[in-house]
Amino acid sequence: MTVTIENTYTGDGSTTDYPFTFPYLDESDIKITLDLSETTAYSLLNATTIRFDSAPGNTVAIRIYRSTA
Repeated sequence: MTVTIENTYTGDGSTTDYPFTFPYLDESDIKITLDLSETTAYSLLNATTIRFDSAPGNTVAIRIYRSTA
């Protein structure tokens, strides 16, 4: 069985909410990068959606992924 452990998007300068489709055990397992730089400027809107504090800019590469110990 294949399990998705990441979702990728491209910022548009106005969208702040992005869904993800992978399972996780702890919120600290969720990691996000913007143009390959890790960020913590977000919160969980619900169990499967993150909300950025401010919208990632146009063409910014967004990666939402799971990282477990």
